[in-house]
Amino acid sequence: MGPEQAHVRDLVIRRARASDATALARVQVDSWRETYRGMLPEAHLAALSYAGHERLWRRTLAGPNVTFLAVLGGQIVGFASGGRSRTHRGFSGELQLLYVLRSAQGRGVGRALFDAVHYGLAVAGMPDLVVWVLAANKPARAFYEHLGLEPVGRASSLLGGIRLEEVAYGWRDRA
Repeated sequence: MGPEQAHVRDLVIRRARASDATALARVQVDSWRETYRGMLPEAHLAALSYAGHERLWRRTLAGPNVTFLAVLGGQIVGFASGGRSRTHRGFSGELQLLYVLRSAQGRGVGRALFDAVHYGLAVAGMPDLVVWVLAANKPARAFYEHLGLEPVGRASSLLGGIRLEEVAYGWRDRA
């Protein structure tokens, strides 16, 4: 068994708790800086704040969303959060966030997080879901396509003075 397989065996997916807000903020800011360098304005990425994201996580964790985190080697390396669909009327649920630190990618962490949120949403009566991805984020798009999600819409938004194109991917419960 290679070292990557050993890491997968050590993967723990669990519900996030209020006490995880600091670690979730760190993973979110760090993964944004890793993922979106070259896609988002550098000034926007540099301005991301651990403290600001920690406050957001404290509010999120106190709300109705389902949030799971991934622990590998004793460290939180990723998370996923979802709730009611905010934008796409054809889907009841929405995977609102899914981030995995680059050092933990390619080991099944993202898939495990997706499955946990999908299950949590389904139990809450939302068996189908949508996720929005930056059109320029080819690795994320390939990840969702590999999982079987299909493009179901497009939109654009402004961030840091630039227009960003997004693609919505949808998952219909096939059971």
